[in-house]
Amino acid sequence: MRAFVPLAAAALFIFGLVFWGSDASQSASKLTEEPDPSFAEDAVSNHRHPEVDTDVSLYINHWRNSLPQEGHGGLIERDILTPGDPLKPPRKGAVLKYLKAYRRAVLQPQTNAGPFKSSTEQVFFYVTAGTGRVEAGGKKAGLEDGFAVFVPAGLECRLFNPADEQLEMIMVVEEVPPGFVPNAEISLGSTRDSIPDVGMHWAHIGRGFVYDVPPKFANPMGFAAVSIDNFDIAQPHIHGPGCEEIWCQVKGKSLLLFGNRLFEQEPGEAFLIPPNRKVPHSSINPTGEHMLWLYLGNRHDKVKG
Repeated sequence: MRAFVPLAAAALFIFGLVFWGSDASQSASKLTEEPDPSFAEDAVSNHRHPEVDTDVSLYINHWRNSLPQEGHGGLIERDILTPGDPLKPPRKGAVLKYLKAYRRAVLQPQTNAGPFKSSTEQVFFYVTAGTGRVEAGGKKAGLEDGFAVFVPAGLECRLFNPADEQLEMIMVVEEVPPGFVPNAEISLGSTRDSIPDVGMHWAHIGRGFVYDVPPKFANPMGFAAVSIDNFDIAQPHIHGPGCEEIWCQVKGKSLLLFGNRLFEQEPGEAFLIPPNRKVPHSSINPTGEHMLWLYLGNRHDKVKG
């Protein structure tokens, strides 16, 4: 028994040299460029390199981190993501290149918002809680959890909340370029009647919005509601220049593999994938509860010419 201890220690030492020796030398050396992500065991990215790794904490933000502001007829709005540099964010959440705003908006109980109208902006609303009503251009419709409204540039719109609970929404604002001809009426959408698209990135169950009038965005973008079944994981993957992809947690609390870090993501929190082809992202449902995200894909990288 006395001889076994040093022999075991020696064996463990040799085992470490064989399996970890080369990796230790890799991790000790400082890099000047962020390595490409890889599943390979001997990849340079199998270690964290803080000196060059993308600071992914700058790309995920919750509305609670922002001060409230009043807008769009009296909505209480709080920024989630703001304009900035998606390759080198100047501050947390300042990552938008093509969009003007990504916010949470609330209309208080038993409150009517004033009319709002802009000739240079269009607004997409996605209802996450509460009930209400929208009126624009002589068109009226009820609002509830899971419904979407797109307000084109140049159209006056009002929101109403006669209920005893606040109306909560995710709001996305885009600017329109000179010469852009917007729709003449609001678009009302829901995912309830859409056929689910199953299997994208292993585990995504996507449901696109079915609109009464197809929205006319100024950007090459679209929205979907995406879920992941209980105890499942989406394929880690990356995006490159021109891709402005945003995932906002709507229901449940998930885990997010983001680069080489792990986050908890909760409702009201959104992240943008850095467009540098260096940061894998993967949403994980480690629970038995329902998970739902609002997906926004603004795909300038898919535009031909």
